[in-house]
Amino acid sequence: MHGIAYNEVHDEFYIPTPLSQAILTFRGAANGEEAPIRVIQGPLTQLDEPQRLAIDPVHNEIVIAQDRNVLVFRRDANGNEAPLRKLTGRDLRPYGAAVDTVRNLLVIPSESTGSGPDRGKFLIFDRTASGEAKPLRVIGGDKSMISRFSGPMAVYPPTGKIIAGMRGETGAELATDECFVGVWNITDNGDVPPHYTIGGPKGVLQMVRGVALNAKHKELIVTDKRLNAVLTFYFPEIF
Repeated sequence: MHGIAYNEVHDEFYIPTPLSQAILTFRGAANGEEAPIRVIQGPLTQLDEPQRLAIDPVHNEIVIAQDRNVLVFRRDANGNEAPLRKLTGRDLRPYGAAVDTVRNLLVIPSESTGSGPDRGKFLIFDRTASGEAKPLRVIGGDKSMISRFSGPMAVYPPTGKIIAGMRGETGAELATDECFVGVWNITDNGDVPPHYTIGGPKGVLQMVRGVALNAKHKELIVTDKRLNAVLTFYFPEIF
């Protein structure tokens, strides 16, 4: 499992399981060997090794990022149920998803490997985009350093900030002194450098694997694989 999301409105959390081609929903207080309250699974779902997901608590939807497409399900979907929408394209290689519920936008980071024109970029779509819809904006290029994107990301809708973990440009296993967390605006377009960063040369971060936000205390929470640690930074600029 490479993803998890919590829905504080309904007190549920969601996990994509690529080996069983399923999305599991558990109650927030689940403990021990407890069965999920819902399972999305079956041929109608079109799930194909789902890796990461995002929750839209305003529109009651689950957004799934998998190899070559993005699937959107009802929050309470259960069983062999078809998605509400499917976003796809020849060069789309989703490596995550996030929803800006204030501006009605969908942020899809496209995997950095390969040679397609949209690789290693943040693609900004209308939230309800489907089929081979074109992004409204694309953030990427040498100055943006988004080609280093390592997977973890979050969006804070009230301020329209995109927060994402970046690795050293020589790969996840090398150049750990270049690992950082960068912040962009969801209104950015083109080769825009990060507006804020934490980490970089001589920084503490070595291999970012997760980011989360604590808006109440204006904190950024980061997990680091090499440090085997959870780090909390006071970061009011995001909020």
